[in-house]
Amino acid sequence: MNSIITMEDTIAAIATAINIGEGGIAVIRVSGADSIEICKTIIETKSKLAWKSHRVFHGFAKDISEDKYLDEILVLVMKSPNSFTGEDIVEIHCHGGIIVVNRILELLIKTGKIRLANHGEFSQRAFLNGKIDLTQAESINQLISSKNVRSAELAFNGVKGLIKEKIDLIKNNLIEQLAEIEARVDFEEDFKDFDYIKFEKDLNKIKNEINSLVETQKRNSYIHNGISIALIGKTNAGKSSLLNLLSKQNKAIVTNIPGTTRDIIEVDLTIHNIPIKIIDTAGIRETTGIIENIGIRKSLEMIKKADYIIYIFDIEKGLDLEDEKIIKKIPNKKLITLIGNKLDIVEKDFSESNNQSRNIIYMSIKNKTGEQKLIKEIIKKCSSERSENIEIFLNDRQLSNLISALKNLNDTKEIIKNKLPFDLLSIELRDSIKNLSKLTGEELNEQLLDNIFSKFCIGK
Repeated sequence: MNSIITMEDTIAAIATAINIGEGGIAVIRVSGADSIEICKTIIETKSKLAWKSHRVFHGFAKDISEDKYLDEILVLVMKSPNSFTGEDIVEIHCHGGIIVVNRILELLIKTGKIRLANHGEFSQRAFLNGKIDLTQAESINQLISSKNVRSAELAFNGVKGLIKEKIDLIKNNLIEQLAEIEARVDFEEDFKDFDYIKFEKDLNKIKNEINSLVETQKRNSYIHNGISIALIGKTNAGKSSLLNLLSKQNKAIVTNIPGTTRDIIEVDLTIHNIPIKIIDTAGIRETTGIIENIGIRKSLEMIKKADYIIYIFDIEKGLDLEDEKIIKKIPNKKLITLIGNKLDIVEKDFSESNNQSRNIIYMSIKNKTGEQKLIKEIIKKCSSERSENIEIFLNDRQLSNLISALKNLNDTKEIIKNKLPFDLLSIELRDSIKNLSKLTGEELNEQLLDNIFSKFCIGK
């Protein structure tokens, strides 16, 4: 991959989502030392506010070579250093849709003085110019890709700088410990004997802070990433009907013919701020149909792949040996509940109180009976309430750095236990501080930066 560290170029990209024939406006962002002068060559305006910083003015995008107007536009100029990237920025607000916005972007590129921005290059320039730290840049990307309200709230806390604030607090405590050790090395005669017990006690407080953060993030990664729930059962149990009920859409075909669903059908939805992927699977049965058998194999594979399972059976037929055989394949920690469906058919002859020997929810998916009870069971199993006290979300890279920092501190145990020369502690403290600095972007090489920002959208 080409490096995107280069700061000399003036870059441009579409900064808004666009679709064919959709969108009232679109924004093209231009950043770099020559952005204003280059944009002047394609924009015609009579506004008195033209090209003044932090002022919006009216104009027209014009192809001078063909003496042709492309669109009526608004232009926003933000001069260095008071812009997102810290460079001169011009934002061209044109009409939406693919055709118009791409014609203006092509006009800019055609000047030969602007190149198309790489993925995340605007954010990377903002980071390199000291406008934001790395956690803020990554939180912006996280905010854009949020799938639910809670995820967006946590991402915005990162945008505000809360991740760096928490990490800096931990790091500063370690720096204090390191400073005392290094002072002792240089001026040992001015200090009392090194107190290993006190040092371990102080260090344990820091380790507990890091460990708490690590465990919380591991436990609640589903807030952003979401969880998958597979609907498993024999044919005609009501899996597709349940998918349609939960999604409030007719996503799956429902018939009385066994084997209607022959492939995986997925629907994304949000339940109590938890992003969930509901997966409808092919009904499991003995069959000679080649295509249906492929679907059944996928159903059995989904028992392993999905985060959670809901098993559905037909109350009228009851739980038989074939059902029990399939249920045994489901790890207990994955099974949210068994659903006995078609209560509307058997309710006159059915007593739920006589059938509570195991975790079963009895439903009439057709009549929506038992829906709320099922939703409560899903929430209980997914423990959405655990997210209430969380303030930040760490991505995989950040979490990895935090775990490495904790490992460095755990490696001090043998030094303390055996009262080895205390200056050895400084090695582990330094490495731990370095890993925390990597998390916030103070200890990163060019290749790693490229890798991080390449995952961003181009307009960001």
